[in-house]
Amino acid sequence: MNYIWAGMMVIGIAFSAVNGTMDTLGDAMMDSCEESITFLLSMAGVMGLWSGIMNIAEKTGLIHALCGLFRPLTAWLFPQVKDEETISAMILSFASNMMGAGNSSTIFALKAMERLDRENGRRPVASDAMCMFLVINMYMVQLLPVTVLKLRSDAGSAAPEDIVIPAAIVELVTMVAAVILCRICEGKRGKHLR
Repeated sequence: MNYIWAGMMVIGIAFSAVNGTMDTLGDAMMDSCEESITFLLSMAGVMGLWSGIMNIAEKTGLIHALCGLFRPLTAWLFPQVKDEETISAMILSFASNMMGAGNSSTIFALKAMERLDRENGRRPVASDAMCMFLVINMYMVQLLPVTVLKLRSDAGSAAPEDIVIPAAIVELVTMVAAVILCRICEGKRGKHLR
C-alpha cells in the first residue's frame, strides 16, 4: 500500500511539473492539510463522547448486565469462548459499533482481538472465534450512525437522519449474510482439519 501511495504522489508531482501547475498542487496540498485537521478535531469530540459513555457503561456494570443479556447469542456465535472478560470486550466493541461510535470502537475491538488471540495460543492461524468476531465487527448494524450523521450535517444535508433506517436495513441483511457465510466456512474448515 505504501508503494501505491508513493507512486500516486510521484505521478501527481511529475504531472504537475510537466503541466506547469506546481503552484496549484501546492495550494491543493495546503488546503487538504487544513481540511484534514478541521475534520480530525471535529471527530475528536464525537470519539471522546462515545469513549466516555462506554467507559461509564463499563464502570457502572452495564456492560456486565449486557453480557448476561446477550449470553445466549454470544454462546451460539462464539461457542469456544468462555472467558467473561473476552466476552465483555467483544460486547463493548459491538455496542459502540451499534451506537455509531466508529473509530472509538476500535479500542474495544483491539482489546477483544488481543484476548481472543491469547485464547488461541497466539498461533499464526486465526481461530473460528477470531474470524467470527471480525466479520460481525465489520458488518455490525449501526442503530445511530453518529459519524455519518455528523459528516452529512457538515456537508449541508437538509435531513442528515434520512439515511438511518435504509442503512440499518442494509446493514442487518449484510450482517446476517456474513454470519451465515462465516458459519459455512467454519464447517468446511472443520471438515478439512479432521
